[in-house]
Amino acid sequence: MRLAGYWLGAVLAGAMVLGGSACGADADDKDTNPPPGLQTVADAGTVLTLTDAQIARVLQVANEGEVMLGGFGAPLATDPAVRDFNTAMVTEHTAARQRLDAFLQSQGITPEDTPLSLQLQAEVQQVMEILQGPEAPQGAAFDLALMSAQLNAHARTAFIGDSLLTPQVTLPAMAQELQTQRQQVQLHIQEAEALQMRLLPMPPP
Repeated sequence: MRLAGYWLGAVLAGAMVLGGSACGADADDKDTNPPPGLQTVADAGTVLTLTDAQIARVLQVANEGEVMLGGFGAPLATDPAVRDFNTAMVTEHTAARQRLDAFLQSQGITPEDTPLSLQLQAEVQQVMEILQGPEAPQGAAFDLALMSAQLNAHARTAFIGDSLLTPQVTLPAMAQELQTQRQQVQLHIQEAEALQMRLLPMPPP
């Protein structure tokens, strides 16, 4: 399905050309690889340099995007498990955003937008426009497209977090918050992937 790889590819391709100084990122045992055929930030040779305030804004936008996508998709999903997953995304990412905001306030950090955070916001809108456009899938096909979008959204967050955010964060407490959110995202990736696989049409015998 074309939608399945559209969002993540567009976001990461944009992240690679935003500029900045080169730096490396050590991968952990999580799923940090981009989709096949997508050049990584490290391969591109340059990454976007971010301050803690700018990292905080990227985190905010990631959570906001999941809340928007889940809130949009849950009422339209026909599969109960897909509906429940998207409802949970609203609840869990709202809680993550509220926890992040409280932390930022306690640290006196004012989040700052960057081309990356602005692009991530625009991508959420693009995906929802595709899902509700004149050629949008219906029924079971919509459920599959929605879960593909959810999987890509979380994979995008994980990859950007591992490749751009974690290597550059300087405040230890912010690093801990990044790790907490990364663990939550990994669980969501596993859940979304399992749902997506179940919804895929069976190949003909």
